[in-house]
Amino acid sequence: QDPSADLWVQKTDGQAAAMPGQGVTYTITVGNAGPDAAEGAGVTDILPAALACTTTCAGTGGATCTAGPFSGNIADRVKIPAGQFVRYTADCTISSSASGTLSNRATVIAPPRAEDPDPGNNSATDTDTLDPAADLGVVLRHSPDAVSPGGVLDSLITVTNLGPWPSTGMTVTESLPVGTSFVSSIPGPSACH
Repeated sequence: QDPSADLWVQKTDGQAAAMPGQGVTYTITVGNAGPDAAEGAGVTDILPAALACTTTCAGTGGATCTAGPFSGNIADRVKIPAGQFVRYTADCTISSSASGTLSNRATVIAPPRAEDPDPGNNSATDTDTLDPAADLGVVLRHSPDAVSPGGVLDSLITVTNLGPWPSTGMTVTESLPVGTSFVSSIPGPSACH
């Protein structure tokens, strides 16, 4: 009689949103609810192009997997006694050009000549919304340093974006010095007196 092993997989990075250019850590747990051991079960995780990962793995109660560390996709053969599990930890960097959502799926399949009575729990997907970030800065300069009553004080506001993402729809405001009133502004220096 062929062995029967109810294999299952869970995957999470513990968050619902991530930032391009930053790091994220996935935990992928593959277990065996029995009743028999699963020897030679296949675990796969094909990484999205936006991820670069280094992975390690450890097992409980005699469960074995490729310890690592290794880079790239997970394509492993594991041994999991009934009631035990293996756990992969993937430390990943998200490409700074990534956008939209980041979806990553892990799957386990039963060993050859073994039956999995509940294949519905053999895959798990983690999806994050990617929140682009822009490192904005502003510098304000007035000239001249001293101005006589009725004179003109020029304000130069320089706004920079160090990325990694472009920024649109920004609002730039300046609080006028006490005793001054707004005259005009142009894309560049503005004047008040």
